[in-house]
Amino acid sequence: MEIYLKRLGRDVWRYVEEGPHVHIITPIAANGAQERLRGGPAAMNKPTNDDLDKMEKDEIAFYEISCEVPPENFDIIINCTSAKEIWEVLRILYQGSKQAEDKKLTTALNVFTNFKALHGESLDDSFKRFNLIITKLSNDGTINNNH
Repeated sequence: MEIYLKRLGRDVWRYVEEGPHVHIITPIAANGAQERLRGGPAAMNKPTNDDLDKMEKDEIAFYEISCEVPPENFDIIINCTSAKEIWEVLRILYQGSKQAEDKKLTTALNVFTNFKALHGESLDDSFKRFNLIITKLSNDGTINNNH
């Protein structure tokens, strides 16, 4: 999903990681002060094109992520208001908490550390098992498999 969102626009993934862009609404000084003296609402600044572009990228990320959620899990994200919030909920749902992640990592590292060829196992089969362990550690980001 990360790669897909990055392909949609270089900043789309950023709003998943950092959260949505929020336009800061401020009264326009000259007109705003006059309106408040008359008891009316103060004139507020409008979002700039840059603000609108940033808000649109968060909406794109929000839409794309929510469209990929299976129907049986949709009720879990229904109250999320940003792409980042959906991503965090889904990360915990599919990966578990930080403690569960740490436990999986410890288990994977123990399997790696204690790897031995099994009695009667062919070299090919041992290599396949070892390769699976390395792939799992690489996918988890534990080791860097790039030479």
